[in-house]
Amino acid sequence: MLRLSLIFASAVNAAAGVGLASLWYKFRHNEGMPIVVLFVALSLFVQGVFTIGHLGRLWKRWRIPSFQLFVIGESAAALVGGVAILQGVLYNLRPVNGDYEFGPLLAATLMATQAGVGLVYAARTGEFPLRRNA
Repeated sequence: MLRLSLIFASAVNAAAGVGLASLWYKFRHNEGMPIVVLFVALSLFVQGVFTIGHLGRLWKRWRIPSFQLFVIGESAAALVGGVAILQGVLYNLRPVNGDYEFGPLLAATLMATQAGVGLVYAARTGEFPLRRNA
């Protein structure tokens, strides 16, 4: 069930990345559309696609150390997503010009959710080199 949840969250992240990149491309000449939107879109897409590749053992066939990269990437995504959620909540408490920012908050929530599920999945697989008798 955890693997299925991770696949679903990864597919949602990849789709959200494509959608966000499409919006950035459509409104890229608007001064209110910063380039960071494209970077967030790319990170959501890469996080989702890499996780799906890891779960499908694609990277292992290419001899890429996917488990270590998976854990590092999900840890970074959990940290960045958590900080972005905090920043989004704090900003929305006192928005500038009444402009609530729910898009970045949603993107951060998607990123952090997949990262959390991914880290739990990684901890439950037997690939973590933990010492049991420490």
